[in-house]
Amino acid sequence: MRFFGAITALVLAGVMLILGIGQRTFLAGPAEIVYQATSSGEEHYAVIPGSAFDEVAGQPSLVLEGKNAFAAIGATRDVEAWAAEYRHLELGADTKQRRLNAATVAAEAPKASEGGAAQSDAAKTPDLLDPRGSDLWLAEYSADASGSGASPSAGEGAGTLRIPIALKADQSILIATNGSDPLPKQIAVAWAQDRSTPLAGPFLVAGGVLALIGALLYLLAVDHDRRGLGPRRGRRGPLQGIRNFFRRGGRRRAAPSTTTEAPKAAESGSGSAQRTAVRRLRRAAIPIGLAGLLALSGCSASYWPQFGGESAPTETTTSPSPSKSAPVPVNDDQIKRIIGSVADAASRGDDSLDAKQLEARFTGDALQQRAANYKIRAKVKDYEVVPPRITNRQESYKLVQSTEDWPRVVLATVASEPGVKKASTPSPSAQSDATQQQEESPTLALVLVQDNPHVNFQVSRVVALRGGQKMPDAAPAEEGTARVSDDLSTLAITPSAAVADYAKVLQGGDKVAEASAFNLQDDVLVTKSGAAWVAQAQAKAKKDGNESVKYSVAVAPSDSELISLSTGVGGALVSATLREERIEDSAGGRAKPTATASVTALSGLEGRQDKLVRVVTHQILFFIPSKTSGGQVQRLGVTSELVEARK
Repeated sequence: MRFFGAITALVLAGVMLILGIGQRTFLAGPAEIVYQATSSGEEHYAVIPGSAFDEVAGQPSLVLEGKNAFAAIGATRDVEAWAAEYRHLELGADTKQRRLNAATVAAEAPKASEGGAAQSDAAKTPDLLDPRGSDLWLAEYSADASGSGASPSAGEGAGTLRIPIALKADQSILIATNGSDPLPKQIAVAWAQDRSTPLAGPFLVAGGVLALIGALLYLLAVDHDRRGLGPRRGRRGPLQGIRNFFRRGGRRRAAPSTTTEAPKAAESGSGSAQRTAVRRLRRAAIPIGLAGLLALSGCSASYWPQFGGESAPTETTTSPSPSKSAPVPVNDDQIKRIIGSVADAASRGDDSLDAKQLEARFTGDALQQRAANYKIRAKVKDYEVVPPRITNRQESYKLVQSTEDWPRVVLATVASEPGVKKASTPSPSAQSDATQQQEESPTLALVLVQDNPHVNFQVSRVVALRGGQKMPDAAPAEEGTARVSDDLSTLAITPSAAVADYAKVLQGGDKVAEASAFNLQDDVLVTKSGAAWVAQAQAKAKKDGNESVKYSVAVAPSDSELISLSTGVGGALVSATLREERIEDSAGGRAKPTATASVTALSGLEGRQDKLVRVVTHQILFFIPSKTSGGQVQRLGVTSELVEARK
């Protein structure tokens, strides 16, 4: 019966050890589950919605293999809008077939033109675009260059891209190459499986404990059988039968003694030594057993059950946010990346005086002003007007239009640095002047517009804000704001009327009736442009004896789009451009206006002319308060530049 208990314990120990080891080896499931997709090879784009990655349990990863493999993560509305004009694939997980299903989505029909006529065949098939570098993406990955966590493999233009995926419910992934090449030859989603085996540790420990118990029981059973084979005297102490067995073996090997005292002494010494050995064995058994159990169970937490479980999410009380009709299309990281790209483009243009460097990020009045300035400065080395350099250092103020459609508008303020004229070796005084200018360089308000999903945000206006001017309170950028109509009647004055009336103030002076709607205190533009410029130019001509030259000015809103954004707490910011034509006419007299170097640089006109027209544009930012506030319209800033000259 004693042997039966020992053998049973050893058998159970073996079973548990096999189960424990088996969970980590032959009983373990696959390390990951992989679904692959197949395509006809004609499509250039594919979209995977975020919900597809939740069809299989485990941590998903997107695996792309092929030349120029590319993937971008973005809001679902943006990804779908980008791909809508092209025939593309929409991929989903088929858990029954264990693969990615590929459904072909036809290109959207082109919209009718403004006149209602059908577009040409060329317009119906838009050119394939390279999706890399789009402002829509929250993150992008390329197999040819590390980006945003990508881990491409080395190769001659081809590689394997493996991207861990953690998407929100409203996010999707766009898969492409460089636009001109078809989709990567392999598209797969791999779900890493949980390799933790919480029963392996208990099985291994239990097996080790049962093995020790079985060995001890077997040892006791053998000892019991051996007790009856030895002498009856001296049968005390642990494992006496085992010790008798070894002692008899020792006697058979020992030489016979001729005295009676020697055997007793030898027997007494042998018993003492055996008891000492047993005690040492007992002391060593515990640490040896523990070391064996630790070796069997391993050190990894994945071997053991986690009794704590996942911590329950803590309830937080938040104030209810106002419902928004549309989401904010860009987050802080995207705005930071956009402004960084704008600053880089502006720096390249400022350094080379090449307006082509600006075209990717500038448009409209902002591009026209800077291009004209470059053209003049390329020919007139001492031209005094140098636009401030745009930096990527954001100030705290920004407004983001909430919309799902296009165009999209962002207004952000950035720090600037003084523009530096081309000079070989600046003098110490010039260096000190530059330091002073650095401190006084204005904060710039950038008005950025994205016209459609396939173009990036471009700066349409750059406005230098007035020093000491406090910007009106605005809703947080993460909540977004609305773009208001040009004839919004809840404001103190409609945006379109405010721009038109300010043009009349410039042309007629601060005494006109329209001036009462504006806060003109310290308004340098009114004191130096428009009617003020006419008065100053006429006075100088009279002083120089050229009173026959007649000066006049015509100020009107330009044809560029008016952009108005609600501040969210009452009032609106209005971005507009005024076009001021400064006219010098000889009126048939002997004195004639003379083309300056800047006029010559822009128009090619030289010397005395019968008539000269200089066109100056003013990019202006207004704040129009609400009608209930009773406040006046404030001009927050302006950027002026000579952009055109003609006879």
